[in-house]
Amino acid sequence: MKRLERECGRGFSYNSEIPVLEHYYQEQYNLIRKGDTELVTYELVMLGNALDFIDFVKRSFGMTLDGKERSVELYEEVMDALSRGIINENLFDKKHNIAKKAGAYLGFLIIAAIGGEWIDTSSDGAIIIDGREVYVCDFAANRLMTGSELNAVDYYKKVRTLRKR
Repeated sequence: MKRLERECGRGFSYNSEIPVLEHYYQEQYNLIRKGDTELVTYELVMLGNALDFIDFVKRSFGMTLDGKERSVELYEEVMDALSRGIINENLFDKKHNIAKKAGAYLGFLIIAAIGGEWIDTSSDGAIIIDGREVYVCDFAANRLMTGSELNAVDYYKKVRTLRKR
């Protein structure tokens, strides 16, 4: 799979600030709209979903998520609020979309802090870390739709242990 660095050709990193990522994504989107469909990768789609989730959280909760590890705790607060239905009723018509975006954001945090890369699987978005698949979108869907007690902070810590030293 192409990494974002290769697509952009300028040493692009998941550790970039959110405005830089948004600018990059918009540049890629504009090129794709002009017909450069080779730029459409699963990784770019997931970056777009993660950015959408960041925007959704800012508009809905007034909270600012970023790409830093400290945002995992804020992410858990958002997931808890969403799973308890604090947001307006119409959110639940879009729960699968929200789950995918939430999973993409968590995946974004994991790649930035721990490493790995996106892979497209039959079930949904996953990250491969040292040969092991981490199903972040499945985690987000379970957390939101089944009332799972698995905390995002604990999940993140478990994923961190997958990284070979």
